[in-house]
Amino acid sequence: MKKILLILVATLGLTANAQTGFKKSDVFVEGSFSYAKEKGVDAAYSFAPTVGYFLTDKFAVGSQVEKSNDVDKLGAGVFARYYFLNVGKDFKVFSGLNLNTNALVLDDSTISNPNDFITRQNFNANIGLGVNYFVTKNLALSANLANLAGYNFETESFNVGFSGVENPFDTTRFGVLYKF
Repeated sequence: MKKILLILVATLGLTANAQTGFKKSDVFVEGSFSYAKEKGVDAAYSFAPTVGYFLTDKFAVGSQVEKSNDVDKLGAGVFARYYFLNVGKDFKVFSGLNLNTNALVLDDSTISNPNDFITRQNFNANIGLGVNYFVTKNLALSANLANLAGYNFETESFNVGFSGVENPFDTTRFGVLYKF
């Protein structure tokens, strides 16, 4: 297994020899997909495409949508990202501000008509940390690593701190980014 991982890292390192990074007016699309299945529980999936535009070499704005079936959630939002650190020529670290709204359709088992559902809308804001690793000049693997601070307007709750300390993969979202 270690040999396979070493070969994969070496291959990715060799394919990323072109100058990578962003410049003003670059456009990118990014997407992540998650799938989880536990024994005795319906499968849960989430799909989140994103489109962004660079206003400067380090600052991008964009929009995103997310569809999830675990609670029948459809979300949309806007974001701003600031790329503040380059680790070598291939790793780009960013901090981002996200403003999202989610429409949740929840089945209420206490109502008499099983075809009736309750719809709840939620608005939240968060500041996060992420990284892009360029495997070619235009293609990067991406990871949103942590939520550093957030506010949920529905529950009026505020959180500060690195969520995901106990299990960083519970918070992290992996995806692929393509720069035009």
